[in-house]
Amino acid sequence: MKDRRLLVVLLMCLVCFSVGCTSDKNSEQAKVYYQRGVAKAKRGEYKEAIEEYSAAIRLDSNYAVAYDRRGFAKRNLRRYEEAIADYDIAIRLKPDYARAYNNRGVAKKRLRRYKAAIADYNAAIRLDPDSETPYNNRGTAKRNLRRYEEAIADYDIAIRLKPDYVNAHYNRGIAKSKLDQHEAAIMDYDAAIRLDPKYTKAYFSRGVSKTDLGEYKAAIEDYDTVIQLRWDAVTAYYNRGNVKSKLDRHKGAVTDYDTAIKLAREGDAADAYFNRAIANGELEKYEAAIADYDTATRLNPNDASAYFGRGLAKKAINMTSEATQDFQTALDLATQASDIVLKNNIEDLLRQVELNPKTAQANIALKNDVEGFLLQFK
Repeated sequence: MKDRRLLVVLLMCLVCFSVGCTSDKNSEQAKVYYQRGVAKAKRGEYKEAIEEYSAAIRLDSNYAVAYDRRGFAKRNLRRYEEAIADYDIAIRLKPDYARAYNNRGVAKKRLRRYKAAIADYNAAIRLDPDSETPYNNRGTAKRNLRRYEEAIADYDIAIRLKPDYVNAHYNRGIAKSKLDQHEAAIMDYDAAIRLDPKYTKAYFSRGVSKTDLGEYKAAIEDYDTVIQLRWDAVTAYYNRGNVKSKLDRHKGAVTDYDTAIKLAREGDAADAYFNRAIANGELEKYEAAIADYDTATRLNPNDASAYFGRGLAKKAINMTSEATQDFQTALDLATQASDIVLKNNIEDLLRQVELNPKTAQANIALKNDVEGFLLQFK
């Protein structure tokens, strides 16, 4: 009987040893797949990286870091809900996993769930108060909620923790510009550019702030740099065209709008057609202006300003009845939109038309797009 009990104990030990060896072997193999995933993610091969992380997880279902990294790869493929599901598992497996909270916050921010993102950044900061990244990210979420002063406070902490944090300097500049603190914003953009002379977004945003301060020539220099660094920067051409128009350099403006229109998808180019029409009107190229207004109204049929501008161009070449029809459409659209300011502006411009059509043309407001280029980086 004693021998039999001893045999059972020996068998149990053997089984446990075997299971332990298998578990260790699986764990080691999982690490191999994980490292392959990391390498592929660094090369931007996110789909392939996901396959490697998934293989690691199949071998070790408690591999919290693999879930976090798979979430990161999915996030880069804009599969945000799937990414959040992976971060959820990583956090359940490792409740003190600060990076997973931060990363989950980023995925929620991409889905515009800013308050939920802030809650995750708060958790990341509680777990790792010396990490600069969650402060920067929380600042951006607050900025998206228009809580600009709070955002600036978070960027201040991120910069204090990491003085050479390029993104934090840039983001603080954006928040300050939202408060019309353009001089202070420019100082932050300057800092970002000193730290990274090829930081395209900082040149672009500095150009926007300089435009708002009336520093048009300096703004053009910044847009020039953006275009040198990134030739396909549609909104840089567009904004540079706007600044040239403000300087009465209408031929140069038309050239920039031409490029913006060529680079943009047509559905996104309504404002460029509109602004090019204004520039062509200033150059007294009324047929060209009418053609651009035609496209602008086709792409945006509810744009009262485009109908009004087309009316002016038609009036200039004695298409009086057609011009009157466009003016009436502009007024009707402004009224339907309950846009009292726009309606009053159009009525004021109509009075100017009777006195001096050229003055009315000069007073049509350019459409600005200060965010379009930045959206390419979201």
